[in-house]
Amino acid sequence: MENKSTDELFDLLKKEQDILRKARLIHQLRIDKEISLQKIAEFLDKHPSYVSHMVRLLRIPQLAVDGYYSGQISATHLMILSRLQTEAQMIEAYEEVLKNNFTVPQTETLIRQLKFDVETDDHLISPNELNQKAQKLQDKHEARVKIYQSRVRGKLVIEKRVLD
Repeated sequence: MENKSTDELFDLLKKEQDILRKARLIHQLRIDKEISLQKIAEFLDKHPSYVSHMVRLLRIPQLAVDGYYSGQISATHLMILSRLQTEAQMIEAYEEVLKNNFTVPQTETLIRQLKFDVETDDHLISPNELNQKAQKLQDKHEARVKIYQSRVRGKLVIEKRVLD
């Protein structure tokens, strides 16, 4: 594959189904042919961040790669595992995924815990209840109040006009 032209590499990339081989081709286009992520993304009709995530797959430890090829985990699992910084973390997460037969969302939660040391709380407050709480705070403080909620954290924004 070393002496292939840029057009040949792009043709291979377009046809390739294996996510890891695709990542190697992207890497080769980036490094050997000095093609920007933006151009590769345009060619694939994907967002540049997707292409960047694909390249990150090249850091996955061989143990997890073997698990992917043997059908123990999916390509999506690999993409999620690649978010971790160290090989040791990836191996730890991979073993946890196998041991507990984690789904993709469960794997995302595990990675969030390992990467950010944040526990996911599945207890979400209903939007109606959030609006009621925001309205109470707004009335009490005579300010604009917004409450945002995700699976990981909540955010309270109080905007008060300062009088001169």
